[in-house]
Amino acid sequence: MQDRQASHRVRSAVEAARKSKPAYEHLFSFLEPLFTAQQEIQSSLQLRPLDMEEAQALDAWREGRPLLKRWEFPIDGDAAERMLAVAERAIPEDNGELGRAHQALEQALARNPSARTAIWESFLHHEWNPWEEWVDMEGVEAASLLFLARSCLRPSVEWTARDLCRRFSFQDHWREGYCPVCGSLPSLLTLEDQGRRWAHCSWCGTAWPMARLQCPACDNRRHDRLGYLYTEQEPHYRIYYCQECACYFKALDRRELLSPLWVPLEEWTTLHLDLVAQRAGWKTPPSPAPAVYGDGAEEGRPPLVS
Repeated sequence: MQDRQASHRVRSAVEAARKSKPAYEHLFSFLEPLFTAQQEIQSSLQLRPLDMEEAQALDAWREGRPLLKRWEFPIDGDAAERMLAVAERAIPEDNGELGRAHQALEQALARNPSARTAIWESFLHHEWNPWEEWVDMEGVEAASLLFLARSCLRPSVEWTARDLCRRFSFQDHWREGYCPVCGSLPSLLTLEDQGRRWAHCSWCGTAWPMARLQCPACDNRRHDRLGYLYTEQEPHYRIYYCQECACYFKALDRRELLSPLWVPLEEWTTLHLDLVAQRAGWKTPPSPAPAVYGDGAEEGRPPLVS
C-alpha cells in the first residue's frame, strides 16, 4: 500500500511539474518511470532488517554518529537488475552518455555472473572506483554510470533506511546537519508548517528536522555568516549559503504550496538554481558529509539528461 501511494505521489508531482516547469519537459519521460519503479519494486525486495538494537541506535545518535556508512547498506541485486531494465526502456534515444553507461554496466554483469552482487555493491563506495575491476569505462562518463547504478540501488537503500526509522526514533536525539541514518548531506531543505526546517537525504531519502540557522555541511550557526538568495519569479525557492565553508543548499518553502512534493524530482527541476548559486561563487556540497566521511568526497549532483 505504501509503495502504491508513493508511486501516486511521483505521478502527481510530475504532472504538477509539467505545468509549472515546462523548461524541464524533456526530463519527465525518463524520470517518471524511473522514480515510479523505485517505489513499486520495494514491495518485492528480498531484504531482511538489519540486526541492530535500539540501544545501539540511540548511543550512535547521542554521539553524533549515523547508524550506517553508505557501503554498509544491504542490497537486492535482482531488484537492481529489474531497475536497470526499466532504465533501459526510459533512457532517451538521443542521450548517448546514459546509453553508453547502461551498456557498459549491462555487459559487466553479463561477463561476470559470479560477481554480480560485488559489482552492484561497488557502487556504494565513493572514495575509490572498485567497479572499474569489471566495468569497461572507455567512452563512459563516471557521473552517468554512478547515477544509473545508484538509481538501481535506491530501492534497497531506501528500504533499509525506512525500516531503521520505523524501528528507532531519532527525533529527540539528532541535531546534526547530516543524515542520522547514513551520514550524507541533504539534497533539499524544506520549510514546513510553523516554519520547521527539514533536510532530505541525498543518499537514502531520510528526512530529519534541522535548526533554522544551521549549515548542513559545516554546522556553522552564526547568523551573520549565513544567508540566502532567491529570485522574484520563484519566491518560494531559496538558495541558502554559508560564508564559512562556501557551500549552498537549495530550499523550498512549502508553507503556502499545495502541489505534491517528490524530493528526487526537485533535484532535477531546480538545476537552474544550481547555476544561480554557482555563478554567485558558492559551491555544490558533496553528498557524503565531510564530518562523517572526510574531505575530498564526491560532488553530489546527477548529470543532466539531454
